[in-house]
Amino acid sequence: MESYDYLRKEFETSFSNFPKGTPFWYHNSFRDTTRSCSPTFKKLETYLPYDLSTKIFLGQTDIETLQSSYKDHGFGFLFYALVRLLKPELCCEIGVLHGFSLLTVAAGLRDNGNGVIHGYDLFEKYPYHHDSYENVSRRIKSLGLSRWASVHFSDAFQVAQLFNTEVDYLHVDISNDGDTYYKIFEQWNDKVRKVILLEGGGTERDRVEWMVKYKKRPINDTIEKLTNKYPDWDINVLELYPSLTVAIRKNNQTFCLD
Repeated sequence: MESYDYLRKEFETSFSNFPKGTPFWYHNSFRDTTRSCSPTFKKLETYLPYDLSTKIFLGQTDIETLQSSYKDHGFGFLFYALVRLLKPELCCEIGVLHGFSLLTVAAGLRDNGNGVIHGYDLFEKYPYHHDSYENVSRRIKSLGLSRWASVHFSDAFQVAQLFNTEVDYLHVDISNDGDTYYKIFEQWNDKVRKVILLEGGGTERDRVEWMVKYKKRPINDTIEKLTNKYPDWDINVLELYPSLTVAIRKNNQTFCLD
């Protein structure tokens, strides 16, 4: 299995009081987000348990055996909660890896009784961190989620061209940098109705080794520019490793809660 230690170092130094296994919802960045977003964003807390060992949906135990940087602080609970709250019908994920977030969203759609998520990746054609198309497809089937999830080969920046209709939920995790954020918003601003999630966004994420080595455009500075350029979006960052940017469409913040 690939290691994500190359990403963790900066986060462990900055958030020594929030080691692996500490839920993201105990950090101030989440609390600040619940205050700054629409008050209904606080309904997310309804789906957030006391600790990360809690099981809240069928198949969670199997999904949590998959490798993902999102597991360290429980971001899977966020993916599930957003789906349960927003009731999306059409979801898109760009960058699937082993399928952790894709399968979590599919489980939420199943529990809603409606919706589908399409995942796009280069899979084995990508030279770095990847899993095979067949492996991910097999996991979808083994968990009984074929009705709610499917995967496809595609370059990340060609996916938008495949959608002639709006999607409700977009998640992008493709070795993101500031340029990635710009391109995604340019391509998807008019195509996403409810929420855009992008891996990264925290100050520490901009200091990871490969971002510095290859002089990538910082994400943190880019978010401020996107906030000014796209005022229809309420953009906030959950800072714990690996950090996650949550952009909610301001005119579509009416959440549904069972």
